[in-house]
This record gives sequence, structure tokens and C-alpha cells, in this order.
Amino acid sequence: MPSRNILITGATGRIGANVAKHMVDLGHHIRALVLPGDHQKTKLENLGIETVQGDITSFDDVRIACRDMHTVFHLGAAFQAGGPFTPEQYMHANVQATFHVFEAARENAADVKHVVFSSTDATLDKYPPTGNVQPIAETTVSQTQTDWYGFTKILGERLADRFVRAEGVPITIVRFPMVWGAGEFPDFPQFRMAYFFEHFRCRSDRHAIEMLEHLESLANGENPLVIACDPNGRSWMKHTLDVRDIAHGFERLLGSKPAIGNTYQLGAPGPFTWREVVPAIARATGEQIIETRMDHMVPTFYEFDLSAARRDFGYAPTHDWKSTLDEAIRFTTDGSDAIIPTVAS
Repeated sequence: MPSRNILITGATGRIGANVAKHMVDLGHHIRALVLPGDHQKTKLENLGIETVQGDITSFDDVRIACRDMHTVFHLGAAFQAGGPFTPEQYMHANVQATFHVFEAARENAADVKHVVFSSTDATLDKYPPTGNVQPIAETTVSQTQTDWYGFTKILGERLADRFVRAEGVPITIVRFPMVWGAGEFPDFPQFRMAYFFEHFRCRSDRHAIEMLEHLESLANGENPLVIACDPNGRSWMKHTLDVRDIAHGFERLLGSKPAIGNTYQLGAPGPFTWREVVPAIARATGEQIIETRMDHMVPTFYEFDLSAARRDFGYAPTHDWKSTLDEAIRFTTDGSDAIIPTVAS
């Protein structure tokens, strides 16, 4: 593949840093739009990445950054784990800034041949009362989120659709589920009892009080690992994504004409269940395990259909939950000091 000039917004974030490093390793020229004063700027430059100072909420900054770029990976955003953010900040970072990227790409159409816009499964209504029986494809569940993160990402997707159809801007939307960086997987709050204590303590109904008493009796003052099950005893299930497979997915998207104008869900090779993962974490940490039904609580139970991404640009993730857990244990045990925080090797 010939070398490309690639602009990355959000390149100092945990996902953007991994994608940027991977693209540099492939021989591409990377330009990162970096906020003034961002302390990660030097670390990016040490990787051979060109940095330009600016803000995605400034159209002039985005326009300048897009010059002479063949591809734009728009990863910059206000997201749930990075906040708290106000509604106004979500609108500026996730809607206005996305407009800036698409409009700058339109103005630079002679150079920009592909824009990849990162969206999220948080746009999807993926928590029905009894879980999802069938894998979720790109169009099989509705997008009616009202929290500001999911809602503004829906607006970003609608902007992409408008720019593709009305202006011919070559945009691909990719939706990420929960993403794991190096060392993060075992610390997922929903693997431990404290998460469920907090959930039921926020409610005052009779069912919540009964569940809280039940969980407190099981925990006995500790914060054990939990194999969470639905009222029928079915283990919870979740489909997430290792950041290394995002880098692979973006590599596969480069030059992929069939992907232009389409939306794709990315994910790990398959989902994991609490019944699989929690005992594996316990073996690594020596923590106690409790298995219990989480009655009167909407279960986490879903997986994604990745067939569209596999078909259209050869997406082939390799990092299942075992690989992600092994990397987390190695990262923690080695005390690795990544060049950029949470860059997985």
C-alpha cells in the first residue's frame, strides 16, 4: 500500500494514540491536531508524528490541518468516560466539530479521498428488558438515545449521511463498543459487587431494597468478583473491542472504496460472558467469586453482527477476551511504561 498522509483528530487519546502509532509503523505520514498545552504532544512527536496545534471546535484550525491530507480519521470527541461534560460541550465537540471536519474535507476534495468518522454503540437501544436474542447488525435496533453522548453521536451520523448524499464527501462511519486499552480489562466495574451495590442504592423501590439486602448478605462486607446472571440464570454477555483491533480495522479501511457511504460496527471476534471471564480474572488475582441472579435489573446481553465489516473491507479482529485479559495481566505484571498511555503492544 502506498504511503498516505493521514490527519487524526483525538490522537492523544487512548484510541487515537494506538491508531496513530500503528499507522506510523505501517509507513504512513501522520498529522495530529493537538490542543495547545496538551502534554502528550511531545510523546507523539517522538513517534515521528507531525503535530499541529488547534481545536476541532475551530473551523479555521480544522481547515488548516486538513490541507494536503489524503485521509482523515476523526476520533476527537467528548465521550462518557472523559467527562463530565455539559450539554453545550457535547454539542460543540461532537456535532459542531464533526461538521467542521466534514466541511473541511469537502473544501479539500482534491486531496481528501476518505474520512472515517468514529461513532459508538451508545447510539443504539441495546438493552431491552430480557437482552438481545439475535446479534445486532448496523440497522436492526433503533437509535433513540437521549443521553447527550449518544444523542450527539447520532447527530454526527446524520451529518455524515447528509455530506455523503448532498456533497459527495467520501465518509465511512465506524461504531465502537466499549474499548479496552492495555491493562484495563480486569478493572471493569461490572465484574465486582460494588457496581451492583451502587445500582440498587440509587433506587428506593421495594425490589431494589430486597436485592441490596441479598447482595450485602452474599458479599459479607467485601467487594468480590461477581458472575452476574439474569432472572433465568443466564450469564450476562457483552461484546467489546480491544484497541489493537481498532488499529487493524482502520488499516483495512485505508483505500476501501466499498466502505464509503456506509456504517459499520466493529467488535472483538466474539462476545464474552461473565461466566467465562470472571473465573479467569479470579485465577489471576486470587479474588473471591460470587454468582447470583440480578433480579429487577435490565441485563447486559448482546453481541454484534460484524459480517458487513468483514465483507466490505476485510475486518478480521484477532483479540478475543482471553487475548485482552492476557495483555492486561502482562501489562500490569511488567509495570510497562507505554510511550503513550494505554498503548497496547
